Amino acid sequence: METRSAKRRKLRNHNHESNTCQEDRITDLPDAVLHHILTLLPIKYIVKTSILSKRWRSLWYTFPDLDFTSLIPYGTKLTEYVTLSNIASVITNILSLRDKFLNSDVRILRFGAYLSFSGLHALARNAVRLGVLELDISVATEDIFNFPRSLITHDSLRVLKVKSTPGFRLPPSKIMRSGFQTLRELSLFQVKQDKQSSLLDMFTDSSFPQLRKLCFDSCLDLKHLRVGCRLLKELVIENCSLLQGLEVLSPKLEILRVWNCFQYYNDIKTWLQIDSMRLHTFVWTYNSVPRKTCMQNLVCLHEVKLSFTFATVVYEHRDSNKLQCLSDFLSGLSHAESLTLKSPLVEGMSRNNPLANTVFQSFKKLKSLELHSSNVTCLASVLKVCPMIHTLTINAYNPLKGQTILRDLRSSWEEHQWESQLKDLKPLLCYLKVVKIHGINDNDINLVKFLLKHGMFLQDIILYLRGHKSQSCNRHEKLISRITRLSRASVDAKLAFHY
Repeated sequence: METRSAKRRKLRNHNHESNTCQEDRITDLPDAVLHHILTLLPIKYIVKTSILSKRWRSLWYTFPDLDFTSLIPYGTKLTEYVTLSNIASVITNILSLRDKFLNSDVRILRFGAYLSFSGLHALARNAVRLGVLELDISVATEDIFNFPRSLITHDSLRVLKVKSTPGFRLPPSKIMRSGFQTLRELSLFQVKQDKQSSLLDMFTDSSFPQLRKLCFDSCLDLKHLRVGCRLLKELVIENCSLLQGLEVLSPKLEILRVWNCFQYYNDIKTWLQIDSMRLHTFVWTYNSVPRKTCMQNLVCLHEVKLSFTFATVVYEHRDSNKLQCLSDFLSGLSHAESLTLKSPLVEGMSRNNPLANTVFQSFKKLKSLELHSSNVTCLASVLKVCPMIHTLTINAYNPLKGQTILRDLRSSWEEHQWESQLKDLKPLLCYLKVVKIHGINDNDINLVKFLLKHGMFLQDIILYLRGHKSQSCNRHEKLISRITRLSRASVDAKLAFHY
């Protein structure tokens, strides 16, 4: 007959065995599951798990996603990487240790470091040897370096992102075209092209047959670019100020973003050619208008965002030939249903009817319009010539310190001035259903009052209040109270407030 003490000992042993099983349960999970869990941790904590047991050490040495960027303090600039030169040796040692383990291939390698030329090329060779699929590097070197050729012929590479200071040189087009047959995404930052300022025969379908996304940033020597990759879906070009000619012949392209290129002082010979029937989003911000434009077959175009350089807005609208260039440029975008116009273009249109008419006359299918301006009261002259839209979005951002005086000097639109525009704005008010205003404050209440009073078919007015909720609580409450008491022409009009 079992005594009570024996029963207690048996129960304690059973509980101990159960607890032991629970503690070991995670270790028995498959490698793929544990690797996925480890991806949620910064790499320095993943390394610490390797001291737990041989099993966890093996998991670390076969961990496929190596992201060393978490070792770099947030906000560190490329030029400050010289203080982090020891990171490169840490990465090199970790990669060399993986040779001792089976299934130790690297899926993702991401790092930022200060490197010598030999160190950079050695890391590239190690990455290729370990079968890396995605390589994302931000490096600082003593001088401009040559692009590692071992990466070009790597037949497993899917994603390549290279960011460097003071920059790097691409190999000749002939060599570039011999590799990258499996690459799907390519991002290049600060390429020094020297004698290769025109890339007209590099990005072809035969050279990059699998490429889906292509990005250029701060490639200051780039003057002419032709892209003809058949599977390309997204093309981004930023801060290439000397760019004068762009030709895009990718039938599956969906997104094209060009920012801070085609600068005004280079626009005499500028040209743009696009033929892409699947293009959905076209973003052209802080560029001048090309002198020659040919955009055709953009039948799927839905969203367009425009903002020209200040010089383009201020000076070119006075020249009939340059206004014709603008008209030619916009005519290729006529299928768009959503249009965003940013400053200084909006301010220029508010002061110049020919410019406003030229901008709007091409958009026959427009349903949504978004305007960015530091002065909401000047928008009446823009709205009275815009097409019949269903949705209007106004982004009323804070003016810069130097713009405040200019804003005060302009004639302010009081309530009677909005009312004086009623005849011209009435056609728009008969179509308008949704209005969104970002950054609204006390100065903009006359616009809200005017829209509520005359918007017969208005359904929603969504207001995003300026300032943080906790810091401007009383002011926001007073503003909301004033707006909710305003009379409404439409019984269906609903007000919504967001912070």
